[in-house]
Amino acid sequence: MGIRFVYTALQVNDIDASEKFYTTILGMQKSVRKRVKETQGEMCVLKSGANVLELNWYDDAAVKKGDNLDHLAFEVDARGEFRRLMRTLRAKGIEVREYLETEGWNRFFTRDPDGNSVEIYVRKGG
Repeated sequence: MGIRFVYTALQVNDIDASEKFYTTILGMQKSVRKRVKETQGEMCVLKSGANVLELNWYDDAAVKKGDNLDHLAFEVDARGEFRRLMRTLRAKGIEVREYLETEGWNRFFTRDPDGNSVEIYVRKGG
């Protein structure tokens, strides 16, 4: 029997803000968004290539500010796109922090609307 990682699920305070961040800023595609009767909440499934992120909102739940997640990582294809994304985030008042340039790649971190850490990187040569 094989075990494989399927998706990451984040509990969010504002599903609209989180969906907008991951689709508009980070280019993920919405697969499905629906109410979930069993949880009295709502879910939104986002895709980036073969990777899936599920956003979950529950009407009566308090969300911690990113305490239980280390970070999510997104790779961009080209250095120009990497720089454009940094400019876009800053223009929207979203903090870009911990920029690092190495021999093989460049990366920075930011935070989503719920305080979860998000890494953006580009490989050199891209």
